[in-house]
Amino acid sequence: MRVPRKKLQRLIRFVAAQEKVRVDHVDLVVVTARRIASLNRKYRGRGGPTDVLSFDLSEVGATGICAQIVVCGQIAARRAKNRGTGPQAELMLYVVHALLHLCGYDDSTPRPAAKMRTRQEQLLAAFLNKGLKRTQHQR
Repeated sequence: MRVPRKKLQRLIRFVAAQEKVRVDHVDLVVVTARRIASLNRKYRGRGGPTDVLSFDLSEVGATGICAQIVVCGQIAARRAKNRGTGPQAELMLYVVHALLHLCGYDDSTPRPAAKMRTRQEQLLAAFLNKGLKRTQHQR
């Protein structure tokens, strides 16, 4: 899968601005299903691969986010086919999801999970529409 680095950087800045948080540093890594399964087992105690993991590396009292986000390109490609989207859009959804976790959103129970899902869809749609408008203006 081709990973749109600059677009993902813009996405991170966009989500941070919309959530009114400062980003000091975000390291974004795209890995295989095997690698993310290993990380999932090591850090969450869960077997098998997952779509995204986020690690808050911010120091206590920090005012900005310092984090690592690990996304699985293979899962993004597979789920994109099932959802009828492109793999890059699916990957971007995972990045938004991770950023929302880093901003304090929780999806461990149904009501907060629904709120988080709604917010991540809103943010991704707004970002993609913003990019579409920019492209249309350049023509």
